[in-house]
Amino acid sequence: MIVKDKDSWLGMIFAVHGTTMELIWPRVAVVFCWSILITTIAYLFPDHAYTLTMAPFTVVGLALAIFLGFRNNASYDRYWEGRKLWGRMVNVCRSFTMQINSLVDDAAAGDPNQTSDQVKQQRLHMVRLIICHIHALRHRLRDTDAAVDLEEQLPGDSQLKQDLAQDNVPAAIADRISRQISLAWRSGRLDAYHVPLLHNCLTEMMGIQGGCERIKSTPIPYTYSVLTHRTVFIYCMALPCGLHDTVGIMTPVVVALVAYFFLGLDAVGDEIEQPFMLDDNDLPLLQLTTMIERNVLQLSGRPDDELPEPIKPVEHILV
Repeated sequence: MIVKDKDSWLGMIFAVHGTTMELIWPRVAVVFCWSILITTIAYLFPDHAYTLTMAPFTVVGLALAIFLGFRNNASYDRYWEGRKLWGRMVNVCRSFTMQINSLVDDAAAGDPNQTSDQVKQQRLHMVRLIICHIHALRHRLRDTDAAVDLEEQLPGDSQLKQDLAQDNVPAAIADRISRQISLAWRSGRLDAYHVPLLHNCLTEMMGIQGGCERIKSTPIPYTYSVLTHRTVFIYCMALPCGLHDTVGIMTPVVVALVAYFFLGLDAVGDEIEQPFMLDDNDLPLLQLTTMIERNVLQLSGRPDDELPEPIKPVEHILV
C-alpha cells in the first residue's frame, strides 16, 4: 500500500511511481506508434487510407467507460471487503487476548500446586498461537512459506512440523488453539461458562479466514476480464482511423491520451482485484500482522525487547 502525502496539484499530475503509468506505458507507446503509422499513411497515400466516422467510437467509448467503471467498482469492492476483514481480525485478536488474560487463571483450579508461572506460560502459549494463526493466514493469502515466522513464535515446538505439512496451516493452528481452550477447562483453569466466550473469538477468526480465502480463490470471471482487455485494445487501435481526417497531425497525441485513460482504468481493476498480494497498491498485510503481534504481546505484559519492530514504509510503500 502506498502511504504518501498528496503532493501539490502539479505533482499529482506528473506522478509516476505507484500509478498505472509504470504498467501501461508500453501499451500506450504501441498505440501511439500505430497512430503515427495510420496518420502517415493517411497523409502520404490518401487514396489508400481507411477512414471511419466518429459515430461508432462515440457510442462504443461511452459504453466502454461505463463497462470499465462497473468492473473497477467490483474490484474495489473486493479490496475494501478485504480491508474490513483484516480490521475485524485486529479487533478479534485483541479481544481474544484480553479474555485469555482475564479468564484463564489459578482460581478456577482450586489446586495450590498449580503456580501462577504455569498459568502465565499457558496464556502466553495461547497468545503465540493466535500470532501464528495471523502470520500463517498472511502467508496463505500471499502463497508464501510460513515456516520461518511460525518457528520464531514456537521455537522447538514438536507439533509445528505437522501443522506446516497440512494443506491449510491457519486452520491447523486454529485447531491447536481450540485444544488449548479445552485443556485449560479440563485442568480447572477456565470456568465452563467462559469456554464459549473464547470459542466465539476463535470462530470469528475462522470466519474472517474464510472470507479472505473466498476473495483470493474467486477472482473476477476470466471471460469478463478478457472481454474488457480485448474491447479496450480494439477501440484504441481503431481510433486513429476515425480521427485522422478531423484532428490531422495531432491524431497520435489525442489517441495516446484516450488510450492512457482506457488502459489506465483497465489496469487499475487488475491491480486491486487481488488485494492480498504484493503489488504497490495491495493491502499491507505484513504491517497489519506485525501490529497485531505487538498489540497482543503488550497486552500479555511482554517487555519491549520481545516485541517486533513496527513495519515502516520503504519508499512510501507498506507491504
